[in-house]
Amino acid sequence: MKSLWILVLLAVYVKIYDTSVRFTNIKCAAFHPDFATFQQCQLKVIARGVIGLNVHVKLWQLPVNNISVNLALFKKFSGYKPFLYNITVDLCKYLKNPRKHPFLDLFHRVIVNDSNINHTCPYNHDIIVKNVLLNENNFKYLPLPRGEYRFDLKVAAYNDWKADVKAFIDISNDL
Repeated sequence: MKSLWILVLLAVYVKIYDTSVRFTNIKCAAFHPDFATFQQCQLKVIARGVIGLNVHVKLWQLPVNNISVNLALFKKFSGYKPFLYNITVDLCKYLKNPRKHPFLDLFHRVIVNDSNINHTCPYNHDIIVKNVLLNENNFKYLPLPRGEYRFDLKVAAYNDWKADVKAFIDISNDL
């Protein structure tokens, strides 16, 4: 009986932590250090096979009222090539009505519970994203074939590009 419970617990552990979607790398660049700098931009191993994304952006000119974002998806085919989506949105307007831009909404839902990007403009504080985890449910409305992908997020304030974040992910099973 004891060995049966051990097998059940092992199966649950494998199901929870054996994900087919994971972060592989992250790169952050601040174009205007007088406006914002990256205090943290790293991946952290949470458990075996579970990798969390952490980003902390220190904003030096507050408040920020006018924010635009460009979100693009790339797939690796002998180099990263554009794949399906490349959108630019006024973030302040988007946060008032998120369902208007489904691709950005999918991305935002992944990070909203693990970040302080959960309200409309203005932003009077640093941007903190802590231990964002990926799983198959994050992509249930965006079925992607297995492969290596890159999400590019460019951020502009007052119509000037301020920062760029590239998150690399690996999908080992078709979603």
